[in-house]
Amino acid sequence: MDGKGRLSLDMLIGLSIFLVTFIFIAQFLPTVFADVRSEISLAHEAYKVTVLLAETEGAWSNGTHNGTNWEDYESRWGDSNFTFLPGLVGVGSYCHGEPDCLELDKIKALQKAADPSNPTLYNKVREMLGLLTPDRNYNFHVSLESLDSKPYNRTLVTDKDGNVVLDAGAPIPSSGYISRYERNVWIDSVYDLVGAYYIGTGGSRNVPNTCTNTTDGIDCSFAYPVKFFEIEVFGKEQQASQWWLGICIVDTLSKPSCNAKPSEIQIGVDSPLTPDKVRWNSSLSEGRYQLTDIINKILSNEGYSNGDTVYLKIGIKNTDATLYYSDTIDYLAGKAVAKLVVYVW
Repeated sequence: MDGKGRLSLDMLIGLSIFLVTFIFIAQFLPTVFADVRSEISLAHEAYKVTVLLAETEGAWSNGTHNGTNWEDYESRWGDSNFTFLPGLVGVGSYCHGEPDCLELDKIKALQKAADPSNPTLYNKVREMLGLLTPDRNYNFHVSLESLDSKPYNRTLVTDKDGNVVLDAGAPIPSSGYISRYERNVWIDSVYDLVGAYYIGTGGSRNVPNTCTNTTDGIDCSFAYPVKFFEIEVFGKEQQASQWWLGICIVDTLSKPSCNAKPSEIQIGVDSPLTPDKVRWNSSLSEGRYQLTDIINKILSNEGYSNGDTVYLKIGIKNTDATLYYSDTIDYLAGKAVAKLVVYVW
């Protein structure tokens, strides 16, 4: 047996293993961090778009004139000498240019401007939002959704006629690197977003599609929490001696009619409305009764959970009234609230 060591051969083998390992790691690491860099970049772009849309009034310029009412120049959007930033913040008496207070007219204009079926205009919007430059090329989608909307089950905000308010941009891909950013906003024109339904006794009733007319009132089924529920009372019908308006939260619509105390509007649990079942009441007079928070508080105290079905019976006598209702727009702190959702990929 030869007892002499072969240091040069051992060192060569070890060095070879080290170099192979080093080269492999050097080639592998960039692919790992490339994905991370891509996700960070997408998140940044999505956030940037929400800031531009929700914190600016927008702007337009034709080289000699400019302004913030870019939504009024639809016929000029495609002109090569006309540029515009599609900001959504309202500048009227309601929003006063405050961030996150969006103007419905601007929202509807963005729905038209970010239409991918018009590639020239869609690309122009991408350029103004910083998504299409010589060194970057991103697609985007923007929508206005309910607060409880989920990525896998989107609930788009609709107007009083049932039309989707904002769902624009390129179709959202089902796979790949996609960044999603959402931001809560409020809308300036709430009564253009909620449906108006005549529920009085002086004419033909028009009720939401989740309600039905009965011989003694209106039966409804909603999901908890109720999003927007307001009643406007215009007065008595033909100066009748008695009038009332009752809202009963019941476990089944087969309960008796929901008759309130004369000259009052009452909300309670179960029907008929005996004094021990009344949870809120007020004298009945002309005016608006914003009942969203009141009804939701009663439902919460009764143990209702998100998504539970709510059965309401509405009893009304000799009263001229309209119900304002929506199942897509939320009402919080006296404002119509939704969330602006931006996808970038």
